[in-house]
Amino acid sequence: MTPPSPALAYYERTACSAQWLAFNRALAIELGAGLPPEENRRLFARIGERVARQLPVARCTTLGELEDAFNARWESIGWGFGRLEEGAQTLSITHDCSPLAVAFGADAASWTSGFLEGAYQAWFQAQGSPAGLRVQAMARSGEAADTLVTQVQLALGKFAG
Repeated sequence: MTPPSPALAYYERTACSAQWLAFNRALAIELGAGLPPEENRRLFARIGERVARQLPVARCTTLGELEDAFNARWESIGWGFGRLEEGAQTLSITHDCSPLAVAFGADAASWTSGFLEGAYQAWFQAQGSPAGLRVQAMARSGEAADTLVTQVQLALGKFAG
């Protein structure tokens, strides 16, 4: 395993309690060895849904209000913040400063993003989002591991599968 960059090393020290870092990393290795990435992603999505239900968001009437409500919930648990941007076919969600990649390691980033998918999905459904729309993490290629720590790109839209 490659030593972390200075930025990632800093984030490791500050984004995940030392008492949980070794446990979470070992858990990630076991999950990665025992389940295919898509199964882990679904597991983390279910966990994200449960967390979102524990942190409900009041009904909002504008996208700005919704972004503020989501961010108040993320702030309350130290999980960064999101930005919502309406597009032609999807609603883009950019989530910054999630502790997931630090807590579970950059190698698990492809499936830990399921947590954010599940949380945002539950919140959008509670807002009355149509059943045919779902939140999906967007594939990113050619980026440094540090980027996975600080930012996850998601979208709410109609996706195949």
